[in-house]
Amino acid sequence: MTVFPNKCGIGHAVFENPRFPVEWGICDMRGDDRHNKAVRRINALVDRYSPDTLVLRDLADVRLKRGRRHYRLLKALEALGKSRGISTMRFSRAEIRRSFDALRSPTRHAIVHAIAEQIPTFEAYTPPVKKIWQTEDRRMVLFDAAALALTFYRTRHADDPITADAR
Repeated sequence: MTVFPNKCGIGHAVFENPRFPVEWGICDMRGDDRHNKAVRRINALVDRYSPDTLVLRDLADVRLKRGRRHYRLLKALEALGKSRGISTMRFSRAEIRRSFDALRSPTRHAIVHAIAEQIPTFEAYTPPVKKIWQTEDRRMVLFDAAALALTFYRTRHADDPITADAR
């Protein structure tokens, strides 16, 4: 199970294997209690799917880019995983890009299209290319969560032909 926070909420994805997402979503978290809302949402998903591993964004990336709110959320999710006996893995933006190094230029949009090709279910959610004056499409966080999952599979199962083929 992967969780990726962004400025408006969280994106999550639960995968059975690298080509088969079981659950995915974007949760907008607004208001005063958004931290607890996010933790409750992920707690409910953990209850429902009992994942083996919780895959999160690296804390060092979050601390530099988004600050305390995301850092606090990721620490709370790590504690949730620990309390449930779920292993936790973290990946930095650089590690995610390296896992998509077969792309000529692993930009976020190129990664989105690579994910949509590998997982046809996500093709309908592919956002358009962002113009410099536009804000980021809220669907990008879904692909950020999927990129975390695929990075996890590629680092853990490098000898698996399905994940190797997906590169």
